[in-house]
Amino acid sequence: FCNELGRRDYVTGMMWKNKGVKLGGTTGFFLCLNGKASKEIEWHCKHYKGRGIMKSYKNMEEFAKEYGIPLANIDATFKEYNALGEKQAKDPEGGPYEAYGGGKAWDKWGKKFYHNLPMEVSDAFHVAIVTPVIHYCMGGLKINGGGECLTSADKVIGGLYGAGEAAGGIHGSNRLGGNSLLDCVVYGRVCGRSAARFLTAQNIKVIESMKAGTAVASKL
Repeated sequence: FCNELGRRDYVTGMMWKNKGVKLGGTTGFFLCLNGKASKEIEWHCKHYKGRGIMKSYKNMEEFAKEYGIPLANIDATFKEYNALGEKQAKDPEGGPYEAYGGGKAWDKWGKKFYHNLPMEVSDAFHVAIVTPVIHYCMGGLKINGGGECLTSADKVIGGLYGAGEAAGGIHGSNRLGGNSLLDCVVYGRVCGRSAARFLTAQNIKVIESMKAGTAVASKL
């Protein structure tokens, strides 16, 4: 129903447009890892199985019986997927569709990368159900380069700082993968430095207002 290698907002949007499998009021989709894919991330498969959010099957027939899905439908989907992967490998620029990220694709959703083929119903699989979630909050308080929060008129709110998901406008229209670490760490340090400067200045003002004398002020 989409190119699963696309951006998170695109994949999530396509999930909402499709019915998927219903889990209460939530729409879910099956993440199916064949034997080769499972081996590549073996530790993760064991980890998620241990947490009860992933399950292993000897073959797709076991999976199909559990969820009441015709095995013939799965087999037909796998064969179509394999054929697209073969076409893409043999003629990567001959496809009739625009590929996601540039170039041409044989897949109507623009997918051009296929790994761990072939997909076969006789293979062992690890399967998990994935759902659209709030992965990262893009919105938040407006800040300046010093991490200081601003009003709607772009005036500094003294003593208030924002970093990480509490701050908005840092990443543009879509966050690049991994940048949330930079967001919280870099701006966290920036905010800490700015806060220290602010408090130092406030302390000096308090001491001066108390007329504690030049000796106390010089010690600070």
